[in-house]
Amino acid sequence: MGSEKGTIDPAVYRAILASMGDGIVFLDTEDCFAYINAAAEKIRGIRAENYLGRHILSIFGTHSNHTSERVRKLLAALRSGVLPFHVHIIETRGRVFENSYYPIRDKGGNYLGTLMMSRDITEKERLKAENLTLREQVLSEFGCCDLVGSSDVMRPIFQIINAAAAVDSTILITGESGTGKELVARAVHQHSARKDLPMIKVNCAALPDTLLESELFGHEKGAFTGAIKERKGKFEQAHGGTIFLDEIAEMPLAAQAKLLRVLQERTVERLGSTREIRVDVRIIAATNRDLRREVTAGRFREDLFYRLNVIPIHIPPLRERTEDILALARQFLNRFAEKMHKPVMEIAPEAQKALLEYNYPGNVRELENAVERAVALSLGSNLRLGDLPSEFTAPHPAGAQPLSPSAGPASLADSVHSMEKNAIEEALRSTGNKKGDAARLLGISRKTLWEKMKQLGVT
Repeated sequence: MGSEKGTIDPAVYRAILASMGDGIVFLDTEDCFAYINAAAEKIRGIRAENYLGRHILSIFGTHSNHTSERVRKLLAALRSGVLPFHVHIIETRGRVFENSYYPIRDKGGNYLGTLMMSRDITEKERLKAENLTLREQVLSEFGCCDLVGSSDVMRPIFQIINAAAAVDSTILITGESGTGKELVARAVHQHSARKDLPMIKVNCAALPDTLLESELFGHEKGAFTGAIKERKGKFEQAHGGTIFLDEIAEMPLAAQAKLLRVLQERTVERLGSTREIRVDVRIIAATNRDLRREVTAGRFREDLFYRLNVIPIHIPPLRERTEDILALARQFLNRFAEKMHKPVMEIAPEAQKALLEYNYPGNVRELENAVERAVALSLGSNLRLGDLPSEFTAPHPAGAQPLSPSAGPASLADSVHSMEKNAIEEALRSTGNKKGDAARLLGISRKTLWEKMKQLGVT
């Protein structure tokens, strides 16, 4: 070809670019059009000869000042290195395109121009919309809003949510931290007759004892130092709707007594007042503690517990619903990709394996945080193993090994493994090694039992 071995004639590069199905546009250092391939002409409905040599901002005209300013800032950010790349989705002439912008630099890091690539993703977006519609149809059957789950342990929960939404009975949601108790409360509210009225959330653990009663029940002017005007409490604010009392086990006994009266009488008294105010409120409480143990320990009123525990809903930890992990991960992946203006990624096989093998002491919230971090740091089209937090890539023991007294306290994961292994072995012994009966005794699916036996080395 008349050139050194290992090099390619520039004409070959031009032929390659001209034959590509993706639209290719290159702007030079002055932001003028230097190259437009045939696919870009077709996608954008232009003729290259009318644009080559022109500055990109000249094509918008005086009527598109907002667009011009946005493009100018984008190119400046790419040129300076503030932005490593940019992806923007546009819809034109009935087709959807993913436009990607990349700064091109030489070996010395000097800016040579900006490469703009347009890829037709109409079919991909159509499939995504179909999947979303199908998902909404499936979720509407169970009435679970943002909750995702097809595992055996989640189906009864969806059914309870649907049934509970139709009545006004008090609900007590239990489960470990991060399992999605607030999502369950919102699902009940949004599918109830109260959905058009407010759902007020109170985190009982986040408020000091001195403020909790005022926050819940309100106060009159002068009720205490700093009460310069009357204030409605959360129960009054939630009138006609739902009040969600999160971390209910953290509520002090004095406030528990007043809450009991609200449940019994459906009235509240503001601090500093003797006037009873009638409230129409659906009460949903949640806790990550065992309230029966709290009652036995004298930290929670027994009468209040029974008032709250009308419809109990227990949310299993993520390690007991491994079938749902990848579906949840993909939901978070799509959400954060859209939020961060990144192309929707796929989860690489090795990353899927790591997600499935992790024990999730932080449950669904930990998975969500891990995916958000991965999307933020990833620069490719795949979520890779290296994009996940280090704890997901650390080696995991096949089973929980007991530590010697000198080894110090066990980690949370090791303690959980040990307790799970003991519980499974005890269930198998009590059922004569019948896996189905043992699974029912443990409150998990037969498939989950098999997976845990394999993971923990139970024979």
